Amino acid sequence: MHNETPQADHISLIVGRLSSYLDKLAGQVFDIEEAIGQTLSNNSVSNKNAITDLQALDFLRQSLEDLALMTLLLSDCGKCSVSASMLGAIGDKLKLRTTRLLLDGQEPNQFGHDQESLGDLDLF
Repeated sequence: MHNETPQADHISLIVGRLSSYLDKLAGQVFDIEEAIGQTLSNNSVSNKNAITDLQALDFLRQSLEDLALMTLLLSDCGKCSVSASMLGAIGDKLKLRTTRLLLDGQEPNQFGHDQESLGDLDLF
């Protein structure tokens, strides 16, 4: 008979590594945000397109952070079955509505274009 425990452990480890990788990517995006923000602050540029681009970059970072947290929490589940209440608790810890939609089995329409999906811009 097939034993599912090694597979569940293997998947849990993969999801844990994915979480770590997503967290590192979010950190890199944050560093880029900081560098761009400093450049814009020093040049006193108030170009609307630059602000919009920074918001999109910030949305990318916050999405990566949410995905890193989501995968970490899911990897902690390990062999347990994931209930609707557990998914709700995970969703409560996420920043963005678009990321929470993934837990509900939905796909966000346009990433970063929905007003509710934009987080606070953390640059200035």
